[in-house]
Amino acid sequence: MVSAVIAKIISMQQSLTVSENEIAQYVIHNADSVVTSTITAIAKNTNTSEASINRFCKKIGFKGFNSFKVALAQDNFYNSMQESGAERQTGLVATVSNDYRHMLVNTTAMLDEEQVLRAAAEMRTAPHIFIFSLSYTGFVARELEFKLSMVGLYAKAISEPGNIRVYSSCVNKGDLVIVIAPTLMMRELYHAITTCRERGATILSITSYDSPKLSTLVDYKFIISDRITTQNSVSVSNNLMFLYVTDVLYCALLESDKNLKQRRLNSDSILNSQQTMDSYFFEF
Repeated sequence: MVSAVIAKIISMQQSLTVSENEIAQYVIHNADSVVTSTITAIAKNTNTSEASINRFCKKIGFKGFNSFKVALAQDNFYNSMQESGAERQTGLVATVSNDYRHMLVNTTAMLDEEQVLRAAAEMRTAPHIFIFSLSYTGFVARELEFKLSMVGLYAKAISEPGNIRVYSSCVNKGDLVIVIAPTLMMRELYHAITTCRERGATILSITSYDSPKLSTLVDYKFIISDRITTQNSVSVSNNLMFLYVTDVLYCALLESDKNLKQRRLNSDSILNSQQTMDSYFFEF
């Protein structure tokens, strides 16, 4: 099982320099030995410098090499405990289940609860919420649109590139734009987000690839664990992790506002009542 630290490194690989990629590859393939190595030894093994290693550690979110090693050691220990229990599971279904469990654990490790709560507050107060997505993440956007509408918030899911361009030119100051996509470094999305930011909108992103550019491009950044870290990477999907993060945000939204929670309960009652009526009709 790949640790959350390794998942974070993989999410940032596209934005790393050549020397940083050398360090990243070494850490990815030698995570256990890195924990017991010195910074000098790692610099020698990667043909880089101690300063480059410290810069690498800071770039992926740690204060320096020591805090990076502590986090990696903790992850390695946790994963060894998980794997000892998983060894008893065999077969296709068990490995796919383990892949999703692994991605869920790593995605959770990369979530910052304070940021989740702040993002939920933005969702509660935004006059309009626009949800940009790509075709294969469209169902996640539509699910979030439905949930927000159930509590009386204005939400609109858009996944067609032309419509994204149109809506990005219509957002206003105070509106919230949520982007659900593997990466924001795509021409259509990047231009749309830049336009939204220029018009004063708040940007929230849920992606599987991190980049230093995101720090200046978005206000709330959530990174999911990518399927590339799994055994069945060709067949499993990242979409459940996108859905998981939107559910976390939605839970935070309802927990922070009793009125919204009551609206959701009222909406559920209406839907359940309608389903009961339909069932009664078909029984007779």
